[in-house]
Amino acid sequence: MNLLYPKVRNLRKIIPFILIGSVIASIYGVIHDQISYSISPEYFTAFKFNQFSYADFSLSDRLYVATIGVLATWWFGAISGWFLGRIRFLSDDFETANKDIINGFYIIFIAVIVFGIAGGIIGYVHAFYFPIETFIGWENELPINELKKFIVVGYIHTSGYIGGLLGIIVSTYMLKRKMNSGIISR
Repeated sequence: MNLLYPKVRNLRKIIPFILIGSVIASIYGVIHDQISYSISPEYFTAFKFNQFSYADFSLSDRLYVATIGVLATWWFGAISGWFLGRIRFLSDDFETANKDIINGFYIIFIAVIVFGIAGGIIGYVHAFYFPIETFIGWENELPINELKKFIVVGYIHTSGYIGGLLGIIVSTYMLKRKMNSGIISR
């Protein structure tokens, strides 16, 4: 439970990183979903628009996609900021704390990008070079005309979340290891 509940005296130091993580993730979500929409508008019109129907404020499709990007990612940045801040502020050595946490965000961001690109490549290969019959069912459940592009974007989105999760694990592990090695005094 030590990672979930901070010392009260350090909570005020963690909150800015939760907010920073949320902002970074939201910006990423907007850009990511704009690119995804360019690849497969149907991924949004047939799937994401229904999933996020509560956020439909009768905006243009591009603004609705941007809204979805924020709603789908802000929480991931908040969780990242929480864990990085929580681990880093177990120490009272605050001299390098900002740099350590920002480096953690970089690791997570790079993992999300790399896994998203890899997912896009895997999705492309799977959709365009293997029998599409393995996906039969999607086109019956959703109004999709371009199933292959839909599949590619699905892979990109799923892989991005996997990359983010692995990025959090790696960055928190590295930070915890750094703290345990005595580089940061307790």
